[in-house]
Amino acid sequence: SAAVRQIEAIKYIEKRGMLNTLPIQLLEIARLRLDNEQASLKELGEMLSVPIGKSGVNHRLNKICKMADELKGV
Repeated sequence: SAAVRQIEAIKYIEKRGMLNTLPIQLLEIARLRLDNEQASLKELGEMLSVPIGKSGVNHRLNKICKMADELKGV
């Protein structure tokens, strides 16, 4: 599922020691995703310090996945 792919991407970035170098908006959603693996995008968006919609959450998580792919050289 998408959540599994997102979690794997976040863990890969974390393993490379780069999680804390993410911009704050991406870091916050990454931590929320790790702590709430079963949460929907809508639920994650509502948990943010400044709530955003589903598409905003999806956009941020896609950015994280893209970053992980670039680190892997995919």
